[in-house]
Amino acid sequence: MSFSSDVKSEIAKTENLSSCCFHAQVYGLVLFAHFSKYNFSITTENSDVFELYLSYLKDYCGVEPVINDSGTKKLTAYLRTDAEKEKAFEKFGHSLKETSLRINRANITDECCAGAFLRGVFLACGTVTAPERGYHLEFVVPYKKLCTDLMKFLDELELNPKYIVRKGNHIIYFKDSESIEDILAIIGAQDASLYVMGIKIEKDVKNKVNRKLNFEMSNISKTVDAANLQVEAIEYIESKSGISSLPESLQKIAYIRLENPESSLSELGKLLDEPISRSGINHRLNRLVKIAEELKNGDK
Repeated sequence: MSFSSDVKSEIAKTENLSSCCFHAQVYGLVLFAHFSKYNFSITTENSDVFELYLSYLKDYCGVEPVINDSGTKKLTAYLRTDAEKEKAFEKFGHSLKETSLRINRANITDECCAGAFLRGVFLACGTVTAPERGYHLEFVVPYKKLCTDLMKFLDELELNPKYIVRKGNHIIYFKDSESIEDILAIIGAQDASLYVMGIKIEKDVKNKVNRKLNFEMSNISKTVDAANLQVEAIEYIESKSGISSLPESLQKIAYIRLENPESSLSELGKLLDEPISRSGINHRLNRLVKIAEELKNGDK
């Protein structure tokens, strides 16, 4: 099963709802499945959602859905007659005569009902990507005005939804982990919300470790390159005029660098009879590189 399917199975088993929240959840599910005179149905691959939809229509709305056995993984149920559709519509204050489907806020009576309603909506048309693959949660809505109403509803919950049109469907989506965590918590998917949070923390730790390792590797690479350049310069001086031609202070650092090609500047400074600072060592090695360059230029 996918992460999204696991989330739906988790929240489909939500129990002990108050009567107002139960009504809001039923409304969210049937409204955002397919809720119109021409298409009152649901199509899903999740058996928990499918069974919940059937029970809502039978036990709460008092209508008998027809189950379509397509022989595939997709489960489909629908209302056949206008009389059944009208009965279900009236349960939520709608009418088959409506020309534009909108959210009827009378079905979301109290603040506590917002999460229940959104849970029903997610069961009907929501999906969420496994956080290991990325952060993405979306609602696929077939009708523009219904989508606009859901956008407004999500805005009121301060969830900052985004919108696009894809293949004729209106898509409300979220790509930031914080909003996804909040939505999952609101709809009662506490385990999933904590899981997303845990994966985010794990990713952040890995990113910090990788950045630190990359930084350290970059520094090591620069140190090695600089040391190689210094050794080459000293060897060139040795071949042309001899290290003994250098000032005494430079002779000592030249021999120490040749004997310790992999040592850091700080380590080189401690090897002198009279230790000097890292900057002091760097200054003397730069002088050796400059002397080698001058000798090379004189050979041209």
